[in-house]
Amino acid sequence: MIKNDVITVGLIGLGGMANAHRRMISELEQLQLGALCDVNEELLNTIGNEEGVSEEKRFNDMEALIADPDVDAVISIVPNFLHAKVLELCIHYQKPIMAEKPFTLNFKEAEDLAVLYEKQPIPCMVGFSYRYVPSFRYAKKLIEENAIGAIRHIAVRYLQSFGAPLFEVPYAWRFNKAVTGTGALGDLGAHMIDSARFFVGEFHSVSALMETFIHDRKDPNDGELKKVDVDDYASFQAVLDNHVIGNFLTTRNAVGSGNQHEVTLYGDYGTIHVNCERPDEIDLCVKNEKDETGTRPAFKTEKVPDEYKKQQLQDFADLVTNNQQEGTPTFYDGYQNQKVLERIIQSAESGQSVKVD
Repeated sequence: MIKNDVITVGLIGLGGMANAHRRMISELEQLQLGALCDVNEELLNTIGNEEGVSEEKRFNDMEALIADPDVDAVISIVPNFLHAKVLELCIHYQKPIMAEKPFTLNFKEAEDLAVLYEKQPIPCMVGFSYRYVPSFRYAKKLIEENAIGAIRHIAVRYLQSFGAPLFEVPYAWRFNKAVTGTGALGDLGAHMIDSARFFVGEFHSVSALMETFIHDRKDPNDGELKKVDVDDYASFQAVLDNHVIGNFLTTRNAVGSGNQHEVTLYGDYGTIHVNCERPDEIDLCVKNEKDETGTRPAFKTEKVPDEYKKQQLQDFADLVTNNQQEGTPTFYDGYQNQKVLERIIQSAESGQSVKVD
């Protein structure tokens, strides 16, 4: 039972991404941060003091936080190998959760969770944050209104540069398969998959290529080289609902790219292009009624109407209070996403096209 119409949130994992979630929690009157969990005692106390969280609500053990009767809902920002465990505990204690992507370390974990979830479902949201970029939301509406006709092809790229040799990035958990599952594919590719599902629909088959460019990185603790066993690059083609063809590319070795997640949708009557680095703009190429006969449509950049701005955790608050909004990424979306990731890996390893179902 939620007290006083305010949802008391327990935050598990206080690393970099947790700062964004702390900010989002503070922006919504429906949410209050009431408990924290991290294995780093110094970080736990620093943030606990900043947020005014009492010492008895600062936990080193995530199960203790999840079991706490004063915690109404959980937000989890932990490394990938812990994703399934947090979800399992939340199902056991029947606590609503906002979990980060990728859904699990691998699809076997996702299948095991699905068995538990079907018996004891809970409000579960997965952090596919690009559904909350205004330009992405506006593009979704335009597609629903048939603004560019039937979609024939979607091109999705997610490029970052931090892994390139130029920056001499040391070994970290993101380069360790046992902790992260995959490299660029799970980190960035999971968002590409969700964007395609958000705009177009389900995946039917994939044909993939994955590559590791930097095979060894220096351990910051002892200076020794450690083997990198995850991908720096993944590309794949796919067939989606209504035979829409998809082309996907992600890498963390694209010098010059910051956080470049972009989607281009090609329809019978026009094209839509969005880029998360320009969240309030959309590029449209559609023939205007005022255009002269025979005039070819050209790309124009439009400002996204303010009505398409929405804070991600607003949907989580609505989900927790049994007021689920259309388009909220749920347990099912996380499960399907992990299935597609698994088929991409299978395709890359076999060198063959793989059916998703």
